[in-house]
Amino acid sequence: MYKGKPSSGLDFFNLLYQSKEFTSEFGQMILASAKLEAELILLLKKSNSKGIIKKHSLGKLIHIAYNNQLLSDNEFEIFKLLKNQRNYMTHNIYALFNYSTEESILARENLLESDVFYYTETAWEIKENLNNLVDIIKEKNIN
Repeated sequence: MYKGKPSSGLDFFNLLYQSKEFTSEFGQMILASAKLEAELILLLKKSNSKGIIKKHSLGKLIHIAYNNQLLSDNEFEIFKLLKNQRNYMTHNIYALFNYSTEESILARENLLESDVFYYTETAWEIKENLNNLVDIIKEKNIN
C-alpha cells in the first residue's frame, strides 16, 4: 500500500512499473488503441478511401479518415485530442521521469507514492475513451 510519501523521477516510475493495477490499465489502453487502429483501417478499406496503407500510425489514419469525410470536424478534434493523450502516455512516460522530455499532460513534480492511483485512473480514462471511439468507428463500419 502507498503511504503518501514524496516520490519523483525514476523512483516514481518504478512504483508505476510495479503496480499491477497501473500496468493492467496501461496494457488495456494499448490494446484499445490497437482495436481503434484496426477498426479505422477496416473503415478506410470499406469506403475505398484514398491514402490507405496498413502500417500508418494512428494519427495518420485519423487524418486519412477525416480527409475522406469519414469523420466530422468535431470527431476529428476529439480523435486528435485522444491520440495526443495516448501518445504522451505511451511514448513519453519513462522519458517524463528520467527528465528527457518536458512535463505537459502528466505531472512529474511534487508527487506522492499514492499518485500511482491518479496515473492508473488516467490510463483507465484514456482506455475507456479509446473504446468509445472504437464504438463510433464500428457503427460507421456497419452503415
